[in-house]
Amino acid sequence: LNGYTDNLVQPMPQEQQTLTDASTVFQNGQTIMKFTKIMKEPGEVEILFGDNDFLWAHGSAPALTYHASRSAFVLNLSSGAAQELTAPNKGLWLAHGVMLFLAWGVFVPFAVQASLLRKLLPEGGIWFQIHRGLNTISLALFIAGFAISVATTKKEEQPHFSNPHRRMGLAMFIMAILQVIGGIVRPHNPLEGEKKKPVRVGWEVGHRVLGVSLLACGFWQMYEGILLYGVKYSTDESDEEAITIAYWVWISVMTAVMVLGGAFFKLRK
Repeated sequence: LNGYTDNLVQPMPQEQQTLTDASTVFQNGQTIMKFTKIMKEPGEVEILFGDNDFLWAHGSAPALTYHASRSAFVLNLSSGAAQELTAPNKGLWLAHGVMLFLAWGVFVPFAVQASLLRKLLPEGGIWFQIHRGLNTISLALFIAGFAISVATTKKEEQPHFSNPHRRMGLAMFIMAILQVIGGIVRPHNPLEGEKKKPVRVGWEVGHRVLGVSLLACGFWQMYEGILLYGVKYSTDESDEEAITIAYWVWISVMTAVMVLGGAFFKLRK
C-alpha cells in the first residue's frame, strides 16, 4: 500500500501470498471476506492467542476504494473479547487544526482583502493598520499551532516532518518568518509625486509572490489536515464530507473576494 489511489495498491510478491481459503461474497448489501492466515510468518506481525491489535476499515462501494470508515480494536483470540482503541491527543490535534484554520483561512485572507480593497476603507492608512494587525494575529496563531504539532509529534514518538503535510508545514513556517522580516525591513514607499525606486518595486513583487504562495500552500495544508484528522480519529464519513464541503465553500468565497475585488479596483485605475 503506497498511497490512497487504486494504482498505488500493489499485490505482495507471490512468495508472500500465504492466505488460503480466501473468498469474497457480496450478500444483502454486505461484503463478506473470509480467509485463513498463518499466525507467525517471517517479516509479519505475529498473531497471538491473547490480545492482538487489529484495524477494521470499509469503503462505500463493492470495489477497491478509499476506506472512509476505519478504527482500531483489540481482539483476544482466546476469549473472543474485543475492545475499541482510541488514538490519543485528539484535543491537541483539534486545537492545532483550529488555530491553523483561523490563521490561514480567516485572518490572512482578511488581511489580504484589506490591502486589495483599501479603496473601500477610510483614508489615512487604516488599511495598513488592519493588514498588519490581522497578519500579526495570524503569525501568533501559526507559531502556537506549529509548536503544538511539534510537541505532540514528539509526545507520540513519531519522526518529525516525515510526511508531505509536515514538511509543507515546516516550509511554510520558514516562508512566513521571511515574509514578516521582509515586511519589517521593507523599503519606504515614495512620497506622492515621486517615482518608486527599483528596490521598492522588487520588494513589492517579492512580497506579493511569497504571500500568494503561502496562501495557496495554506489552503492545501488545511484540506490535508482534515483528511489526516479523519484517518487518525476515524471520523464519521458524512461528518468529514460536510466539513470538507463547508471548508471549500468558505475558501472559495475568500478567494473570490480577493481575486474579483482586486481585479475590479486594479482595472479602475
